[in-house]
Amino acid sequence: MKKTATDTATKKPSPIGPLVRVRGLKKHFPIRRGLFSQVAGVIKAVDGVSFDLAQGKTLGLVGESGSGKSTLGRVMLRLIPATSGGVLFDGLDLFSLPNQELRALRRRMQIVFQDPVSSLNPRMTIGATVGEPLRIHRAASRSAIRERVAELLERVGLPASAMNRYPHEFSGGQRQRVGIARAIALNPSFIVCDEPVSSLDVSVQSQILNLLADLRDEMNISYLFIAHDLAVVRHFCDDVAVMYLGKIVELAPAERLYEKPAHPYTQALLQSAPSPDPQERHRHATVSGEVADPIHPPRGCAFHPRCPFATEECRRVEPKLESKKGLADARLVACHYAENDLNFADAIQSSG
Repeated sequence: MKKTATDTATKKPSPIGPLVRVRGLKKHFPIRRGLFSQVAGVIKAVDGVSFDLAQGKTLGLVGESGSGKSTLGRVMLRLIPATSGGVLFDGLDLFSLPNQELRALRRRMQIVFQDPVSSLNPRMTIGATVGEPLRIHRAASRSAIRERVAELLERVGLPASAMNRYPHEFSGGQRQRVGIARAIALNPSFIVCDEPVSSLDVSVQSQILNLLADLRDEMNISYLFIAHDLAVVRHFCDDVAVMYLGKIVELAPAERLYEKPAHPYTQALLQSAPSPDPQERHRHATVSGEVADPIHPPRGCAFHPRCPFATEECRRVEPKLESKKGLADARLVACHYAENDLNFADAIQSSG
């Protein structure tokens, strides 16, 4: 018998196979100009992304601003419509589900936003905000909702009395805790964390990360963790995907990717990050130029205008994201010459 969203709305999935499968996902935004708003072009924010995410695991998503990270997370949750491709959640095709079944499945898919100020309604009390998912999905009676909200607030490190206060009465870190409490209210299996600590002080960042890690271990939650801070991603994530101009250019286990990045763009990102150790000799190899125009992306490899290793093949043929025989570990790389032990810092120094 065919499985429906209602059947899986309240239960954890089978550990067999990935929880989330993304295949060929694209999101193109049309550019309209003129009196009749004719389409003059498209912005390819997400352009053919594929990956798997297992239950209880965290996939970090990194890349420069404008690479499509946040758009990818929102399209996966069907907060904005996809142009093409598909997302399977516990075997269900999210893009083909009717609204009623999608609503039932949303109990298991949540999001924590980057800005804890704008993501909370200033006119609603904390209790109303955290309890809203429970009311919408009729997950508890009115009397039980208040008790559940108190439990959720205490779970994220806030007193139960906070439910009677408003967002402006809290600090940024406390507001983010409220957002996390709202996200876990329905016991989700998958949460998109859209740069959840980037707007917080460093001391508060570690507290929020530890809270998210504890929730992952206790509730067996899978995270798509979008971030700019490469050190945070290394500490928090099991695997890391590197995005450039709407595509994933490298996908690997976190430790292996940080120890020996294979794609020149990944190397450039890691080598441009400042080292916290003043005694460590560190060569900064910054990437020249700007991210290419997503309306008119370059032919072939999108990174080739900024890559010191680019050849005529790179300019003509787009590399596929695939495993390389010369790389022994389990990673996928979209580079024609990833097996050649490329070193971005040395190439930049030589060309300079």
